[in-house]
Amino acid sequence: MPLPSMKDQFAALIAAPSVSCTQPSLDQTNRPVIDLLAGWLADLGFACDIQQVSPGKFNLLATLGTGPGGLVLAGHSDTVPFDEALWKTDPLKLTE
Repeated sequence: MPLPSMKDQFAALIAAPSVSCTQPSLDQTNRPVIDLLAGWLADLGFACDIQQVSPGKFNLLATLGTGPGGLVLAGHSDTVPFDEALWKTDPLKLTE
């Protein structure tokens, strides 16, 4: 299956809920972001391992090939809480 365009990928990631907060009423899982990334990477031939590291929080390990060595890319798949009233545009929608 062909991958979505980069613009569509960014739009999907921005729209996916992933707020991480110590306040339970604001806290969300990051699983939608992990599932998007895992799907796209699997389409590129990566073996994807989704690991739950705490309730509602997940890491993604994606491997391509089986040889020695490799490259590790690490990043965040969550966001911080935000006040939508302070935004002039929808904070969960890609704008140009």
